[in-house]
Amino acid sequence: MPTVELIVNDPDAEKKLQKVTVKGEIDRDTMPDFRDKMEAFLQTFQQTNLVLDLENLEFINSEGIGYLSDVYNRFATQSKKIMILRASARIMDIFQLVGLDQIIPCYDSDEECLANVI
Repeated sequence: MPTVELIVNDPDAEKKLQKVTVKGEIDRDTMPDFRDKMEAFLQTFQQTNLVLDLENLEFINSEGIGYLSDVYNRFATQSKKIMILRASARIMDIFQLVGLDQIIPCYDSDEECLANVI
């Protein structure tokens, strides 16, 4: 059975960011767990920039994409920013197909991501 794991890194107050690593799959079975874990994290999120490291994300379905879009919209009203880091070519193909990469910035490296924090 597929699983999803969130690894929350310590916040970087100087850069006003916090990174969350997402591992596994976001699909019909894991979406409720992913949403619950993300919502619990977002309740305590104190920084301006959220970096989602998707290097180890193997799959994301439309519900997961919709959820990321929802987080983007909530952040926009709070002057916060969500960024995607190191998504695989397969995940990026999906993001490009649905246009998610047009609203949520996607970066291949930490340096690129850090250069675009707000």
